[in-house]
Amino acid sequence: RLQNVFQAIRNGDFSHGEPEATAEFCSLVDRLCNIQAAGTWEGDKYLVINDFPSFVDAQNRVDQTYADKAKWCKLSIQAASSMAKFSTDRTIKEYAEVIWGVKPAPRPLEK
Repeated sequence: RLQNVFQAIRNGDFSHGEPEATAEFCSLVDRLCNIQAAGTWEGDKYLVINDFPSFVDAQNRVDQTYADKAKWCKLSIQAASSMAKFSTDRTIKEYAEVIWGVKPAPRPLEK
């Protein structure tokens, strides 16, 4: 299945007749297929090709779950409610204190 995708890329199916795009996409495919350099920046750095079958299986499970709207909704609510504390406000506050070493400017309250 993945080889079919790679062949479609090499055929220019995704570059809409733009030779530069085809060349760039082919370069990426060639890099992924360079098994001598797998695990390095010259090859499939993150071994994506090895994991592709499990990606497809996981997506199939997602698709099946999504088809059951009630189950999807329940799982979405459970996931959202069980997340650890995270907010952009907290993250920005931490960056300001730890990385930038600045304090927030007080914002006047409107009356």
